[in-house]
Amino acid sequence: MKKAKGKKQKAKISAITSLPLPAAAINDEQIVNHEKKSELFFASRFNFLQSFVTRRPVLTVAIIASTLSIASFIYFFSHGMTNHYGDGVAHVNIARKVVDSPDDSLWQRYIQIGTPWLPLQTVLMLPLVANDFLWRTGVAGSIVSMISFVVAAVALYLLAKIFYRNEDERLNEILPLISVAIFLLNPSALYMQSTPMTESVFMGALALAIYLLQRWATDQTMKRLIVAAFAMTTATLARYEAWPVAVLSVLIVALACRSDAKARIKSSALFAVIVAAGAAYWLWHNWAIYGNAVEFLSGPHSARGIFLENEARLGWSKIFTGHIAVDVLLMIVTAAVCIGPFLILLFATGLARFLIVKRRTLIEYAPALLLLVPFFFHVLSLYRGEIQIFPLSAFGLHNVRYGLPHLLAVALFAPVSILFFKGKARRWATVCVCSIIALQYGYLISEGPSQIAVYQEGYRNGVNAQPARERARVSAWLNANPVRPMLLMNTGALGPLVSQGGLRYSEIIHEGTMRWHEIDDHFPGDVSTVIIQEGDPLDHWLRGNAALASDLTEKFQEALSVGRIKVFRRR
Repeated sequence: MKKAKGKKQKAKISAITSLPLPAAAINDEQIVNHEKKSELFFASRFNFLQSFVTRRPVLTVAIIASTLSIASFIYFFSHGMTNHYGDGVAHVNIARKVVDSPDDSLWQRYIQIGTPWLPLQTVLMLPLVANDFLWRTGVAGSIVSMISFVVAAVALYLLAKIFYRNEDERLNEILPLISVAIFLLNPSALYMQSTPMTESVFMGALALAIYLLQRWATDQTMKRLIVAAFAMTTATLARYEAWPVAVLSVLIVALACRSDAKARIKSSALFAVIVAAGAAYWLWHNWAIYGNAVEFLSGPHSARGIFLENEARLGWSKIFTGHIAVDVLLMIVTAAVCIGPFLILLFATGLARFLIVKRRTLIEYAPALLLLVPFFFHVLSLYRGEIQIFPLSAFGLHNVRYGLPHLLAVALFAPVSILFFKGKARRWATVCVCSIIALQYGYLISEGPSQIAVYQEGYRNGVNAQPARERARVSAWLNANPVRPMLLMNTGALGPLVSQGGLRYSEIIHEGTMRWHEIDDHFPGDVSTVIIQEGDPLDHWLRGNAALASDLTEKFQEALSVGRIKVFRRR
């Protein structure tokens, strides 16, 4: 009995001592122990994070890039800002035409790719645009852009690791991170990767191709060369800026190859054949569909053709044609609007230092220098009058987004400016460069994301312009008054009516279908609705065909007229 009572007493004492003590009863030793445990907890987590970043830097960059990409997309999409560019709407519509064609023929579906836009983005969107929501909202194109943004960030980081490999142990870790930060944190890049535009796709393809070529230049094997060649071919199918890059890459392979003459010729020839495949395919594509291999360059839908059609409105651009110094300055300003003038200065400083210090071993870094080629391609295009750019917001924005792809070169070369300094001064230079990046990007976005130039360009031309407002009103009417198949319309300039007006390409006789080309003097009997925009091919067709115009008057009546757009319904 005594033993049992003793056990009960001990149990009571143990229970009492296990109860939480009042605040006043907690002594200093307990507080110190608690603080030590907290410090150990956070230290262990920090050490784990540091170890993870050190061991898997590429995965870390990919995770950070993906997080920024998704967060930016959520912000811009929730504010209705991702699908304002007319070109962006056209990109997803082209892909939708392929999967939603009223013609069963595989060839008829294929030719919907058309010209002048290269097909890489279209092909990548095909699995996504079959979904109505992803197509109509443009999210299908945004997903492709976001993936490309992450690819560009990872490829740029890996390229920078090779580029700065000969610097001291600390710098070859820090400088690549600064490069990727310049790219990832750029407000213009974060916005454009949220849209269905081709800039992010091009930057991803170009950065990957140049990284793989630089890796081959460092460690030359035939396998690496072939992989780099296929990556470069892929880039040539993203945007035309990659074509001169591809040509020069063949020359670089010939010069950088460290084998004997016979192996050098073999490697260069193999690389050239693979790289040329993309351009050769596109020339065939244009010839097979249009009977003109350079339709993308000289056809009515090319940049040159659009300029000739809108010459009165774009006449101001003639002042830039044929003036090389003015064109160089214009492209610098355009890049500065997208990237920031202080980063352009850092880039210029870093590039100058690199060219001076590495002048004797320049061929080792020649692939990285290919990032500069798109700038000179744009300058030449301005000089020849093939593109038009106006980057000043106060007077209007036109193709200001052309300055964004130069962010890759800026991101790679800007950190070189730190190497002007030595010892402790280099630490302060690193802090200053990081501060400049933060302040520059802070200034670019200081008035809000809706005020950055690349967004304003899409908004002014794709939402607020008179033709865009007219299409929006017609789209609202079509949603409120659904039409039954079939419709007859040209889906070039009127493409937004399809995705935004609740229409489907499978229910439309448009310029890409066989039935469009079979119409003579009468409208097909199953056509319930005709939509015409003044000056479009259907309008010209009616003006030149009195019988068809009479058939329209007799069988159809005007249901809606908004500006230059008229909707006719069968009587």
